[in-house]
Amino acid sequence: MYYKIIGGQEVFTPDTSLKVNGRWVSNPTPEMFEQEGWLPYTPPPVVIPPQEEPDYDQVVQAVKKMFSTETEELSDEEALEVAALYPTWHSKLESGEDCVLNERLWYDGELWKVLQTHTPQPDWNPRDAVSLFVRVSIEEWPEWVQPTGAQDAYRIDAKVSHNEKHWINTIDYNTYEPGVYGWNEA
Repeated sequence: MYYKIIGGQEVFTPDTSLKVNGRWVSNPTPEMFEQEGWLPYTPPPVVIPPQEEPDYDQVVQAVKKMFSTETEELSDEEALEVAALYPTWHSKLESGEDCVLNERLWYDGELWKVLQTHTPQPDWNPRDAVSLFVRVSIEEWPEWVQPTGAQDAYRIDAKVSHNEKHWINTIDYNTYEPGVYGWNEA
């Protein structure tokens, strides 16, 4: 392709034909184009602007979002295998979004389940707010923890370890220490 400036504008012509001395010539030579004042046209290079790639945190958040509805249906054992897919307690605190009953959250390297719906507060983290959270565990005999009320009381047939013994709960919503009331030594 060739061009020349005519009337202050670039005019282009294909390189298959050219009017030379008043006659049309097919397949003209480069010398003929030059004789008639046409210059070879080289298109400017196409510059593709660099595309910004998502950073690692954006990818992680997208994966978590993608699996969020599927993770709700997992058993505790399955949930622990993919614990990093759950939202963090810190993200809930930062956004002010409520922690919802039975929702699982990642906190301090562990998975926690919400015991009652609440708006997160800085001093209500899962490790310290035992009335709001319980650590997700698949241990058959987890260590007994003193319940703070009915919301985290032990259900009938719950198994715990306490004072180097295994105990099975015999009453629903038991808040007593094993060996005091409502527990049978296994």
